[in-house]
Amino acid sequence: MEVITGSVLKNMLLHAGALLAQQKDMVNSLNVFPVPDGDTGTNMSLTLNAALKEIEKVEPDNIGQLVSALARGSLMGARGNSGVILSQYFRGFAEGLADVTTEATAEDLARALRKSSETTYRAVMKPVEGTMLTVGREAAAAAAAAAEEGATAQQVLYAAYQAAAQAVQDSPKHLPVLKEAGVVDAGGQGLLCIFEGFVHGIEGKPLEYSALDVQPTAVVEKQEGITRIEGELVNKYCTEFLILGTKLDPDYVRSSLEPKGESMLVVGDERVVKVHIHTDHPGEVLEFCGALGNLTDIKIDNMQLQNEKYTEEHQHDFGSMSAPQGERKNIGLVAVVPGKGLADVFMSLGVDVIVPGGQTMNPSTEDLLRAVESVNADAVIILPNNKNVIFSANQVRELSDKPIGVVATRSIPQGITALMYYEPEASLEHNLEAMEEHKSEVKTGEVTYAVRATVAGDLQIEERDIIGLVEGKIAVVGQSTADVTRRLVESMVDEDSSVISIYYGEDQEAAEAEALYEELCEQYADCEIEIYSGGQPLYYYIVSVE
Repeated sequence: MEVITGSVLKNMLLHAGALLAQQKDMVNSLNVFPVPDGDTGTNMSLTLNAALKEIEKVEPDNIGQLVSALARGSLMGARGNSGVILSQYFRGFAEGLADVTTEATAEDLARALRKSSETTYRAVMKPVEGTMLTVGREAAAAAAAAAEEGATAQQVLYAAYQAAAQAVQDSPKHLPVLKEAGVVDAGGQGLLCIFEGFVHGIEGKPLEYSALDVQPTAVVEKQEGITRIEGELVNKYCTEFLILGTKLDPDYVRSSLEPKGESMLVVGDERVVKVHIHTDHPGEVLEFCGALGNLTDIKIDNMQLQNEKYTEEHQHDFGSMSAPQGERKNIGLVAVVPGKGLADVFMSLGVDVIVPGGQTMNPSTEDLLRAVESVNADAVIILPNNKNVIFSANQVRELSDKPIGVVATRSIPQGITALMYYEPEASLEHNLEAMEEHKSEVKTGEVTYAVRATVAGDLQIEERDIIGLVEGKIAVVGQSTADVTRRLVESMVDEDSSVISIYYGEDQEAAEAEALYEELCEQYADCEIEIYSGGQPLYYYIVSVE
């Protein structure tokens, strides 16, 4: 096949989505760490599925529009670190094909794969070789070499696939931890699944999106209730759209639109610019921007009419928990929390919206964006409470019209500690600095089970052993949950410790948790000890020591 049409490209993406969905559990199993939250395959599959859903909204004849939808859908649906990196990969792919209309040549594909690799490396603060970054780079290099030798588009794609496969096999050479565990890199394997799907799609039968087993990507239902505004609203038309073009200048667009409204957000690059503005003259905004490029995804909402639909009903099930919306606040709070009991704790500390998520159930960028938009506040702080959610949370800052701050909390105890330093009347900058500075004053311990046999330092771990982790590192191994928890607490408490908080999970009996609490009270009489029903999955106990 000399060139690739839009229909063929769509079929390639559909085959990639189908194959990754089939193999996501295999990709998950490559997680080196033996805890039951290896979700790389799931995150990448859900991210790609969100992109496929967006692709269904455009005609496949125009490749530039197709890949624009691919980038947009993957960004909004990105879950976990691997999903966010994948969304950046597709963003680069879209940049490389933005000017292509009906047919992509071998050179076009090679350029798109090179852009994909470059974009992912820029997105990661400290790139690590042996990961999906390396796989993407090697695939791009092979594609470029094939194109220079006069290969067809199909041959370029196959060369990229072969190089990706080799890079995955070589990943343990870069990362000793992979070699020790006897596995390849999970993210790299996920990207290889996508390349293999591309090959199937260019060679195989046409697929339909409706035939795919696509999992739902929404975790948080969109909040419809907003605060009623009395009188006539100024700048009442919420106007959103994308500008597609060449040599676009987001700074020029931003400065030109500033006098025309408020709550303005302008982000993008030379090819795609997203505009959000509240204005009384949406026609003027569209006319100005329409002269710069092609407008798409135009959405104009009359916020005055929306306000008249105000409702006082609020959802309080854990599917989506939000505090009653009163007067508009200076700063609102959104937190990602994995259990009903923990959600209650965070709500009691002033969090406005809880996004269910954490281990194995990372919320998407769109889930977090919806939560942010539902908060009746001028600015919002997000508490990810999980290292695999921080990347997605940071993506929200590009998409919301509100100033967004992310406190990089890596655990539930860090999130709770950060909230202790939240001052509702202080500035966003002050709160971010204080919460970030103090979040690490607490030690975090977790008790779960091993999903694979492995070695951690001097510890020999067998599958289904109970393991205790301190700050994410395995510290204790045993057969009894209570025994491992006691030894874990002992390893965390020192002469400066004053408060021990225990949150027991959904799989832990309350009576056993109470018995453990009594033992700890007796053993650590000088410490204040608290116990809560956290309701978190997979982790029998979460331990906080201050």
